[in-house]
Amino acid sequence: MKVAVDAMGGDHAPETVVEGAVLAARAHGVPVVLVGDAPRLEECLAAQKTRGLSLEVHHASDAIAMDEHGAKAIRRKKDSSLRVCFDLAKRGEVSAVVSAGNSGAVMAGALLILGRLEGVDRPAIASAMPTTAGGRVLLLDAGANPEAKPLHLAQWALCGEAYARRILGIARPKVALLSNGEEESKGTTLTRAAYGLLAQSGVEFVGYLEGRDIFAGRCDVLVTDGFTGNVVLKTVEGAASGMAMILKEEIEATRAARVGYLLLRGALKRFQRRLDYAEYGGAPILGVDGTAIVAHGASNATAIKNAVRVARDLAREDLGGALSDAARRASELSGAQTNNDD
Repeated sequence: MKVAVDAMGGDHAPETVVEGAVLAARAHGVPVVLVGDAPRLEECLAAQKTRGLSLEVHHASDAIAMDEHGAKAIRRKKDSSLRVCFDLAKRGEVSAVVSAGNSGAVMAGALLILGRLEGVDRPAIASAMPTTAGGRVLLLDAGANPEAKPLHLAQWALCGEAYARRILGIARPKVALLSNGEEESKGTTLTRAAYGLLAQSGVEFVGYLEGRDIFAGRCDVLVTDGFTGNVVLKTVEGAASGMAMILKEEIEATRAARVGYLLLRGALKRFQRRLDYAEYGGAPILGVDGTAIVAHGASNATAIKNAVRVARDLAREDLGGALSDAARRASELSGAQTNNDD
């Protein structure tokens, strides 16, 4: 079960991407196909210890830049590393695709080349975040669809619930809608309509969740539109980075603080690891007919390693049927609600 890695995608490509792929092959035994400029990739591999590892290089003469229009680039640049990754997946030569490159192009490539699963209106990006309860909350959509309809939110909720059961091992995942208050009367026209659908869905729907409770462990799947979801994700990343900088400044401010840091160093490192996106790998695109993982553009080698692991695990599970069923159930709920309104 091979994973194609877009070796030219990301802020630190190709060196860091190659390093992460080597780590994945070594730590998890994942066969990896590195796609990109072959001479550069061979040079990067020569700097790594790769003996006995299942690593291949597949040449691609072009690459998609981070600032390019995703859909246009994936159509026009047919020999770009990302496009070639998806072509390999479409032909069945690899089982999954991982890229830390242009997220719009990753989404476009997944849609245009792999296609949507039967029953899915719009695929969504599902991003895992840590909770104070020691688990994870799956946020979707994390940026694929800035605008959404109630049906889309319902589909993402049921698809996320299926993912949480099958991949995260949660027997009865709790599902919530992100809103500005917990009362059923809160929210927008969009969230109130989605609330009505999910209340009838049969999943463990716990209602609305406010932003301050995202990390409290009160739900396993949190649903919102892609615009809001991406803002939440970037805000969380910025807050974590800002807190780390403030803490560093305070530690360096006095001798007593530096001594205290020595005593707390182990706990602080564990705290930092829980907040580090690199530990969670990439975010899967749920709803496409295949396995595609969007990694953070600034991914380090650890993040790439974990993204490859997530891709391998998801491809092994073959969630397509479960996600299609979930999307169809949401559509049936929406259709029934429309008929009742009429």
